[in-house]
Formats: sequence, structure tokens, C-alpha cells
Amino acid sequence: MAELNVLIAFDAATIVEQYPNASKNPDAPTQVDHNLIYMTTRQDHIIGTSGAELNLRAKPGDFIMWRETTLSLNKEYKALLYKYVSTDHDLIDPPKIQVFPVTYPLPKKGAEGRPEFGTQKYQDHRWLTSVNDTGKVTYHFYFQILDNDLKLKGYFQWDPFITIGP
Repeated sequence: MAELNVLIAFDAATIVEQYPNASKNPDAPTQVDHNLIYMTTRQDHIIGTSGAELNLRAKPGDFIMWRETTLSLNKEYKALLYKYVSTDHDLIDPPKIQVFPVTYPLPKKGAEGRPEFGTQKYQDHRWLTSVNDTGKVTYHFYFQILDNDLKLKGYFQWDPFITIGP
């Protein structure tokens, strides 16, 4: 049984720029161009190349965990997944969000060139599913983009597919 961590990176600045009148309704998100979203995982779990679609090497019983960020690592905008939609639940179970505490190391001010750090505790999250079978499923992930003041810039979606293969 393997755990496959999938990182989703949103080009949030470009999404906000290209969709200035994005939906403010979480049930009717704006469709986003695939070229503004990137998914990746460990190279030995990727079949082909990574991008807005992802082909994974996995087998029944494995777990897939999605985590999201922006290309600026949430400096200008934050992206947050909030809903998974699919009509095919044979390949993977519907993902569920998990929230958990973490401790993050931060370099100490004035410690340039030295391995000194402090820590920060916060709540983190991921979306988790289990793999039931091999094959291909198209799904939708809904996400929101917030600015630095946590003001909503819009609700969005894209419809990637995931292919699970040996």
C-alpha cells in the first residue's frame, strides 16, 4: 500500500487577471483554462508528464492525497480546494478533506548562513482518497482564490482526469 502525494499549483495571479468577473457563487464556479494549473507527484509514480492532468502508477489499496498551493507559495493569493465532483466512484472513493496540526520550521532572523530555526504551529489540510481499481476518471475540483486580506477573488473549477495504472 503506497501513499501518493499530489501537489496542485495554481497560477493564481494569472487566473485573477484573466477572470476579473469570476463567479462569487460557490455552487456555480467559473471554468478555468487547464494551462493555469499544474499537478505533480514523485517521478516514479507519474506515467508520462505532469500538468493539469495526471497519470499515476498506483494499485488498489493505495491512497492519493492532494494538497494545493499557488505558484507564489501563497504570497499574493491563496488557493483553496473546497469541493470534489465526480459521477464515477468505482476507480477512487470520493475524496474527503482532512485537517491536522503541523509544526513548520522557520529560519531565525539574523541566522543567515547558520542552520538556526524557530517553529510555527498551525492547522494544515489535504484531500484524501483510496484507490479501488485501475482506469480513468474525469472529475471536477472546485477551488476559491483569496487575496492577502482573505477577500474572495472568485470561485473556480477545472475538470482534470486521473488515470490509475500499474
